Amino acid sequence: MTWNEDSGTVSRAFEDWKWSDRENRAFLRLSARWSGRAYQEAWDEAEKVMNERFDPYLHYGDEHVDLFDDTVDGLWPHAYDWITEASVMKNAVTAFEVYLEKALQEALGSSLTYAGKVHQIKLAAPPRYESPSWRTLVTGHQVLGSKVDTDEVMWARDLRHLLTHQNGALPSDTAVARFRDPDAERDQDELSRAHIGGKVPLGVPRVLKTLDSLAAVVRTADAPAWALGWSPGGRSRWQAVLKALHQQKCITIEPV
Repeated sequence: MTWNEDSGTVSRAFEDWKWSDRENRAFLRLSARWSGRAYQEAWDEAEKVMNERFDPYLHYGDEHVDLFDDTVDGLWPHAYDWITEASVMKNAVTAFEVYLEKALQEALGSSLTYAGKVHQIKLAAPPRYESPSWRTLVTGHQVLGSKVDTDEVMWARDLRHLLTHQNGALPSDTAVARFRDPDAERDQDELSRAHIGGKVPLGVPRVLKTLDSLAAVVRTADAPAWALGWSPGGRSRWQAVLKALHQQKCITIEPV
């Protein structure tokens, strides 16, 4: 028996991640659909109200724009979309990291018996933290047989950091060069393109491409993780893998 997503021969961590990925994609799709309807209704209502109130001696004809702005509290569709897309990006990277941690722990198990005593197996974590460091996750999956720190993954993690700690504002020329979207900028004017102080460009195509890149790495990583934890052949490697992870200081083994 080998890893097979279609037949459900996957790790439990993979099943949890797949559900999160599905929810994230649905959130992106449904938010766009529902917000589009709501914004159109608000715009139509603003036009209707101003048409009823219009006085050529008092109004200029574009007052419905201000009324719409008041209705949505200044949150115009493009800003709403950006916030939604940023949320999806951050959720996707977090779900990816959660998968890496859970898959390692599932593959290793939670305990072993040594010298007649039960010992607990845990992923090593920095002081005062519950979860392991990024280095531990990368090294752990490398020992299992997969590379999880691909260029696409590192880009996504850097973007998540920018979205979280800079609210998506591009702080430097280096950041602009790293996160600009040349394809999206082809038909944009200069003011709409990525610039220092401006928001990092997102957009549904870019978000989905990032989600697909993370998903590809998860699927690649889950085959050896599942094999170690659930297949007879993989279990025969368990002791050697455990020793390698302990030597790399990726795990702690302590008596219960």
